[in-house]
Amino acid sequence: MRGGAPMRAMVFRSFGGPEVLELAEVPTPEPGAGEVLVRVRAASINRLDIEFRQTGFGFAGPDFPFPHVGGADAAGVVEEVGEGVTSVRPGDRVVVFTFVTCGQCPACLARRPENMCQNYQLLGIHRWGGYAEYVCVPERNVVPLPDEVGFEAASCLPVSYVTAWHGLVNRADVGPGDRVVVMGATSSTGIAAVQIAALRGARVVGVGRSGGKLARLSEVGAEGAVSLLEERWPQRVCEILGGRATVLFDTLGTTTWAHVSALLDRGARVAVCGRSSGTELSTNLLWLYRNVTTVFFYLSGQRRDLEALVAATSRGSLRPVVHRVYPLEELPAAQRAVDGGEPFGKVVVRV
Repeated sequence: MRGGAPMRAMVFRSFGGPEVLELAEVPTPEPGAGEVLVRVRAASINRLDIEFRQTGFGFAGPDFPFPHVGGADAAGVVEEVGEGVTSVRPGDRVVVFTFVTCGQCPACLARRPENMCQNYQLLGIHRWGGYAEYVCVPERNVVPLPDEVGFEAASCLPVSYVTAWHGLVNRADVGPGDRVVVMGATSSTGIAAVQIAALRGARVVGVGRSGGKLARLSEVGAEGAVSLLEERWPQRVCEILGGRATVLFDTLGTTTWAHVSALLDRGARVAVCGRSSGTELSTNLLWLYRNVTTVFFYLSGQRRDLEALVAATSRGSLRPVVHRVYPLEELPAAQRAVDGGEPFGKVVVRV
């Protein structure tokens, strides 16, 4: 990355708590051939951003280059384009797709989906992200943003909403007549999943632990919400749905898989994208295949998912849930709020 004029950014120079974040001036990246420089207007906060800042989250080795700028989600205006860029020009409004592919691995050469790249990089993890005045990405990583979609709403989409859309729509093909249970429904991704399943015409029940936030799921399309603290919570889910679930969206892991036989209808589809309750799964394989259960394990999503979400938001059929907007210099406080489980929906940083 070549250095240009200084820009403001929230950087960290070692892994640790939110106290390692500092507002600093760093060189503005300059776009090379095939790259786009985006003036960031808004960036949202994901648990991924926090876990990476805390420990490196398994992505960073001992030679990780500091200082680093986090932020996996970003939206803004094209400032400058590199040689050969033709799809956007300065002044265009865009949202940034998080997955940066290598273009050289067998999956990329075979034109497989972006999340299949063997050497992928993530915005804000492997390369500088959105908690800065500018971010530089390949041309294929910017998605045009209609005037009807605000920057703050757009910044919610690339991680949480793309992950939910990819699992429910791209993989499980959820639609009218489906009965959907969302596990971990009060997380940002869970709330997105409730909204998307309802948008697609399905009946939805959310499951989680936070009583106050569970009560709010009806605001985003859930027919009911069930607490994991209830003794017979799987039975309660089925009672509300009027039958066992045809689709299960899982962000929890261990807790979910101990109960799938009580939750799922014959021929159900399961989309698994998280592990917040644990990574070890114990379930009855015989039951799964005798009941013709289809299970999708997947990582994030694809550019086409982000394009579909932008279109739905532009039409007004989807409204990303924004809990609160902070200025860039208050990023430590914003991340503390997310880490503490306070928000209902996305926390956004205005740059």
